[in-house]
Amino acid sequence: MRVAIVNNSGIPLENILNLIQSDAEVFGWQSVSLLDTQNFDLLILSGSSQFPIEYNREKLEGEIELIQKSTIPTIGICYGCELIAVAFGGKLKDRGEGTQERKPVLIKVREEHPIFQGQKEFMAYDAHRWVIDTLPDDLEILAESVHGPEVIRHKNRPIYGFQFHPEKMLNETLGDELFNEFIKLYVGSPRGQWG
Repeated sequence: MRVAIVNNSGIPLENILNLIQSDAEVFGWQSVSLLDTQNFDLLILSGSSQFPIEYNREKLEGEIELIQKSTIPTIGICYGCELIAVAFGGKLKDRGEGTQERKPVLIKVREEHPIFQGQKEFMAYDAHRWVIDTLPDDLEILAESVHGPEVIRHKNRPIYGFQFHPEKMLNETLGDELFNEFIKLYVGSPRGQWG
């Protein structure tokens, strides 16, 4: 499996690398123009606490364009999920200071999907200040928590966003299992078989 990771905050990515159990080529958010997704089987957009998307869209135009054009399985984690929402016309809102709980949150499945493996609800690690406020017609909500959408997907392409962190608290949450189910469902599947 050839994996490209866009590192949105310059932090070590050991947890994500452990989750995918594969080597990956890492691109900083500033250098996404060097990333040709056709050379990869999976694109991961990392989390970040560097700066909010809402006030920095110009800085992030390269990554937003990358998301809009991606035709390979793509998954955004936390900040990466927010970028996916924004890339297709969604809006974010600020939950306010002191709202990053950094603990497991209960997530309820809204739309049945194989990624959930029959689960109706699950726990996942939550640590985000910004939340998705509105989604465009191209995206749909698959699961949500009290904070808002937690799993979103593009209706016609293999682009998913996890607002939670599947790479953290692996023993206490189901996030890693969902992430791995995404890989099983989409990575290596013939293009055109997605849905």
